[in-house]
Amino acid sequence: TSDNATSPDNATDSGGGFVIHEDVRLFVGELTDGGVDVDIMNPDVAVAALQFTFIDQDGNPLTVASVGQEGAAADAAVPATVSGDLVAFFSLGGGSIPAGGQRLLARVEFGSANGVTSVCLEQFVVTSVTGQTLETSTVCGGSSAGSGGSSSSGNGTDVLANVRAEPVSDGTFDVLYRSKVPLAGFQFELRTLLGQAVSFATAMPESGAAGDADFVTVVGPTGVVSGLRLISDGPPVPATSGDVYAVLTTIAVNNTTDGTQLCAVGPILSAEDGTSVAVEEASCEAPSAATSDNATSPDNATDSGGGFVIDEDVRLFVGELTDGGVDVDIMNP
Repeated sequence: TSDNATSPDNATDSGGGFVIHEDVRLFVGELTDGGVDVDIMNPDVAVAALQFTFIDQDGNPLTVASVGQEGAAADAAVPATVSGDLVAFFSLGGGSIPAGGQRLLARVEFGSANGVTSVCLEQFVVTSVTGQTLETSTVCGGSSAGSGGSSSSGNGTDVLANVRAEPVSDGTFDVLYRSKVPLAGFQFELRTLLGQAVSFATAMPESGAAGDADFVTVVGPTGVVSGLRLISDGPPVPATSGDVYAVLTTIAVNNTTDGTQLCAVGPILSAEDGTSVAVEEASCEAPSAATSDNATSPDNATDSGGGFVIDEDVRLFVGELTDGGVDVDIMNP
């Protein structure tokens, strides 16, 4: 543990104080000299990236001035990027914070702490070296502040943004966005609609609004996409106009069939002031199967013009295997 970070009362309950399948816990110390020590405890899994925002005792965002160069993040060559009240740790070189007991992650200094008596975290998201979103909790001043994982509800107010992916074409696909506010960072996970295996390659350099804003966009091997501006006062990803979607970034894939549909899952977007943007997450459910002499009809086969959902134009139904073959039905109303 660090000098001023407080251990929880149950710190020895189950292998270092972990409860309910937590993977990572952060401890926020007392406010001293305008800053706090933030400890990390991740006994079983290495951490590739993490981000969170700071709030004071009244829930108001706290602007971060700097992050110190001592602690587990610096030791692992995982640098911090600061934007308003948001701090993100990520290594472009593939570094990760190794598994370990409670120790200092980094010292965080605030721009102004006048009237602040205590500090805590919000929007705490962590990913592993394989791109998996990990289960988390936070301890502030010795009491549990909650647990998380892949929260994407933003600030609970009106939806301000949407993110969705286009089908694969010629080995690439566009990720589209619509936002009422400029964006200082983004993260989401890409999954295929029907569970096909996809080998993600990279984000195309200088593609889309993120490329225009000189963002660094990184695609993990399992499809976790992170976009950050490395210059804190650099231009943001601009807001869009009305209901019009714009290209956020273009991503390349290996050996993937044209037309493969992907979904952007668990989107987390940050505004220029570092606060989280309320995001509406698109549906990522495959349509039901259906019909024919030996094919199974879905329960909703008459719901919307013959069972069509989510703007489908054509549906194929593959029947049961009988006598060495199958019936394939088509529906294109």
